[in-house]
Amino acid sequence: MSRFALVTDSTTDETAAYYLHNDIKFAPLSFTIDGRTIDEDCGQTMPFHEFYELLRQGKQSVTAQARLDTFISLFRAALDEGRDVLYIGFSSGLSGTYHAGCMARDELAPQYPDRKIVCVDTLSATGGEYLLLEKAREMRDNGCSVEVTAAAIEQMRLHVIHLITVDDLDHLHRGGRLSRTSAIIGGLLGIKPLIWVDDEGKLGVCGKIRGRQKAIEHLAARTLREIANKDQVVRICHGDCPEDAERLAALLQQNGIRSDIRYIGTVIGSHTGPGVLTCFFFGGERKPE
Repeated sequence: MSRFALVTDSTTDETAAYYLHNDIKFAPLSFTIDGRTIDEDCGQTMPFHEFYELLRQGKQSVTAQARLDTFISLFRAALDEGRDVLYIGFSSGLSGTYHAGCMARDELAPQYPDRKIVCVDTLSATGGEYLLLEKAREMRDNGCSVEVTAAAIEQMRLHVIHLITVDDLDHLHRGGRLSRTSAIIGGLLGIKPLIWVDDEGKLGVCGKIRGRQKAIEHLAARTLREIANKDQVVRICHGDCPEDAERLAALLQQNGIRSDIRYIGTVIGSHTGPGVLTCFFFGGERKPE
């Protein structure tokens, strides 16, 4: 039997080469900025630095979930090849994209009674979603069935830790995460909020630190406390602040932890703004501190 097809969303913030090399399809979310609407495509149409520069200039980006017809097309192509489908989806706590994938499954399942279409809500985003996608890719390539792989990912998903800090509190305010007063006072005092993702896949503010450098040090220290296995590679993602990402990676490397670095893409970056810095890894329970 041919191996099952893997489908995900553009919010894993991986490269186009990764998807192509690993036979993974993704449904793009979209964003509208400066009069242009673009389907997210790993920074190919609008390079990440250009996107974040527009945000710095005061341009606002409005996002939209992946479309139902895109999922139907991606799923159908695999089903017509006689392959089962596993969809690894962006957290339902942050977007309606996962539900669009489920709607596509429900529409196509009666047409392909001999095939399986399984949807997994990762309750994760960006590098956290990637970690689960990569585990699914490894299992698929090692010959696991779609059911076994999906069950394993569901067991793992609440152990994917998201540690986040942002540089501009205004983006959180516009997203309803902070009051206007808190955003103004925090900006004046140099407060950097610390953010986590809970068991429902939603963002929450779990602390505040004064100063960017201390926030970076906190991300490193908390990663060291909570990481389950120091042999794993931590995923660091950033919003056009590569020097800070390298500084965070160096702090982890000093303690024997390897990391790799990616940009946070245009959709998630629309809500976090320039300067967002993150760590993703497998740990214990998700908790605010």
